[in-house]
Amino acid sequence: MVPPCAITGANDREEHALSNVIFFVATILFLANFALGILVQLRIVDTKPFRWLHHALFFAVFVSAAIAVGAGFLIGAPYRWVLLPVLALFAVLPRVRAGTAGHAALASSALILYLAGFVSIFQEAR
Repeated sequence: MVPPCAITGANDREEHALSNVIFFVATILFLANFALGILVQLRIVDTKPFRWLHHALFFAVFVSAAIAVGAGFLIGAPYRWVLLPVLALFAVLPRVRAGTAGHAALASSALILYLAGFVSIFQEAR
């Protein structure tokens, strides 16, 4: 059952579908940044000539996650509570030196939360 919209009170599947698309876009941006971080750590990719790319992508990831959380709460999407802690992880992540176990643990924790968000969407669809 789709919960009603927090603003209109309507039980509108289109609004829910839109919030899911926003979540999927946020997830794709996160996965792209996560993959870039892994490739840099494995020294497959050298980002020194374009270090700004990782930072710009991280900014897009943070903003898209914030928009997804906001849309999730407005529409009552199932992933809203799962994705909320990701914002806290993203706030801490820049303060932890890249290449350390702490940086990897924070990013991996965010990956697990995004996966849990996917699971919540597909469980609701049943």
